[in-house]
Amino acid sequence: MPHKSINRRNFLQQGAIITGGVALTPLVGYSTPKSVSAKSALADEPTWYQKPLRMLQTVLREPDATNYNAQAVVDYMLKTDCNTLVVNAGGIIDFFQNPLPAANINTFMGKNDILRDITNACHSAGIKVIGRVDFRGVEEKIFRQFPDWFSYDETGKPIQLGYTRPQLYASCYASYHRNEHAEEFIQYIIREYDIDGIWHNSIGVGGICHCSRCKASYKAKMGDNLPVYATATDETLKQYMVWKSDVADQHMRRMKDTVKAFGADKAYSAEVFSMFESGGKVDSGIDLYNAREHFDYLVSVAFLTENSEHIHYEDLNYANTIVRFLKSMAPEKEAVILYGGNGTAHRYVMDPPQDLKIWLWEGLSAGGRFWNCSFTGQYPDATHDRRNAYNHQGTYSFIKKYEHLLAHHVPVANVGIYYSRPTRLFYRNKPTEGDSFDEAIKGVERVLAENHIPYHFIPDDQVSTDRLNKYQVIILPDVKCLSEREIELLRNFVGKGGKLLATYETSLYDEDGLPKQNFGLANVFGCRFTGDKVNTRKDCYQFINDPAHPLASPDSAKTELFINAGFTLLCEAAPEARMVCTYSPLVHNQPPEKAWIDQWGKKHPTVLEHSYGKGRVIYFANQPDKVTYTMGHPDMSNLMLRGIQYLAGEANPPVTTNAPESVHLGLTKSAKTEGEYILSLVNTTSGQGRPVRRLVPVNEIKVVLNIPGSSLKKFEVMKSQGECKVEVRNGKVEVAVEKLEDYFSLFVKMGI
Repeated sequence: MPHKSINRRNFLQQGAIITGGVALTPLVGYSTPKSVSAKSALADEPTWYQKPLRMLQTVLREPDATNYNAQAVVDYMLKTDCNTLVVNAGGIIDFFQNPLPAANINTFMGKNDILRDITNACHSAGIKVIGRVDFRGVEEKIFRQFPDWFSYDETGKPIQLGYTRPQLYASCYASYHRNEHAEEFIQYIIREYDIDGIWHNSIGVGGICHCSRCKASYKAKMGDNLPVYATATDETLKQYMVWKSDVADQHMRRMKDTVKAFGADKAYSAEVFSMFESGGKVDSGIDLYNAREHFDYLVSVAFLTENSEHIHYEDLNYANTIVRFLKSMAPEKEAVILYGGNGTAHRYVMDPPQDLKIWLWEGLSAGGRFWNCSFTGQYPDATHDRRNAYNHQGTYSFIKKYEHLLAHHVPVANVGIYYSRPTRLFYRNKPTEGDSFDEAIKGVERVLAENHIPYHFIPDDQVSTDRLNKYQVIILPDVKCLSEREIELLRNFVGKGGKLLATYETSLYDEDGLPKQNFGLANVFGCRFTGDKVNTRKDCYQFINDPAHPLASPDSAKTELFINAGFTLLCEAAPEARMVCTYSPLVHNQPPEKAWIDQWGKKHPTVLEHSYGKGRVIYFANQPDKVTYTMGHPDMSNLMLRGIQYLAGEANPPVTTNAPESVHLGLTKSAKTEGEYILSLVNTTSGQGRPVRRLVPVNEIKVVLNIPGSSLKKFEVMKSQGECKVEVRNGKVEVAVEKLEDYFSLFVKMGI
């Protein structure tokens, strides 16, 4: 194969050469519809989907069409202050009288037209309607009519979706079904029903399709035949994924153009999952990076649990995390979490109600909006389990009341967490250590959230000198894969006075996931990798080599050792570097009489401080971030916290508080009106374990805001359970909250 190492960047460059300036070779049979550009995201008159969204989705089952009561749905939405409905249009099962080829009209609907009834009723009440379309596959009767519209494996057998019942016949990004047919379908429902937008459900295509279109497109672009998964090399599959990601881009672009042909006020968005999912060697090729370019508002699926056999609850702050990430990627767009009162794993019964309320306040505190997805009924109060039917009402009503203050808010931060897409993709190959991409980031987040340190994410494709210079401290949580450009930017950032905290294998791989003999940032870290990696998960320790160092001094009077865990890289420190802690070899604990060693190790640093140019770096050769998340020993989290605080130095943080770790703090600012801020406090204080059953109120919370402005021009207490006092002292806004039960919110306008 002529493409020895292909990534997305050189793939696009090569495409430009091959096609004479066109970045991608059009897929066979494709035509490009005209598009209408949307208004500027922060225009004086933003369109409806650029305002705070309060969404309800009813994923109707076939029998829900029987005696469908559109007015009852609207009445419920008005009662709960929803402003947008997402409702079945069709694709698999059609909820309208579909005259198009491949129609599969819901037989329970009879001669009625659910889409028309609910669209008319919603529009009469001033509610926007988004049509849910789903082109992932069809039932056998449709497949038999149009067999050349769908996907085939390498043997010529039709591909079916094993997770659906019945097993649907699948289609791919290049297929007629997902393109010409989908385009005609979307055009028809927008034209005939005047719906306000399209929700493209299950947009992702898994596996490798060997249909005639995929074969022709891959051959034209890559100069080779499609790989067969069972026999393909990792490099071949990596090349396939570069091609697949760009084909997915073409497909999303085509679908958006189809929608936008009807006007800039018609919205397009689609289903994208977690920022932490690495997928397999072959996955959908769609993530939040390429989705960001195509969707009018950003949506991430964020249920309390996933639809899997082994149920676990996501971290309570995950809703906040995903909003921060979406806002970091595209601050001008609405960031929406798609959750459900009855969840997705056990959707016929409620999800834990208190967790859901915390979930919503957490998302709101970062500037997020909400999409309540109901799977089992005409609306949440007309289904089998109605206990969570009004769970979201308090948050939705709050957003409606204060929409004029909440619009266009983004998080404030003085710390940036570096987010690396190549590092996430590195985990497709399932590292032998058994860790996952999310653990290091979540460990850093836990330290920051528990200590009320505001933070952003820094997506790697948006890295620039200006972006880096916005932060007092930048954290690289095991960012394994860095390009030479990124390394140079980070090196210059530190050299000119920036502060950097990095862990473990940061910069040990290039952007294609290929290993290096030494750190790309070795001269910045002040150490070199010897090539040896040690399993320090059990009975391993760090010797405090520099007891006077600020990272160790709070404990060093009473201990010579800190715990070590996870894995540790054996490194050699530069002469000028300061070794705070060092690696000690394993001490076997049995028999206890033999559990000792002659001398604690002092050769290889585990915690290192180094000055580079005018800047400073703390490098951990082990995994304090991962261990903080997976085990939580305070030695690891304390070392990270002290490292962040030490690097930040005397700089005044945007916010300080006496609130306990269980109270999460949010501070956002208006991206449109200078000087406007919103302070949020979310209480998660409860008994041990999840789900949360009862919140324990927290009293006498004090918060100090160190935000720009010559004076406090105006403030408004938006939500509080007790008395709140706001005053200015020494140029800072001091807030005293008498009692916090679930959520506190304060709007502040500073004079400029």
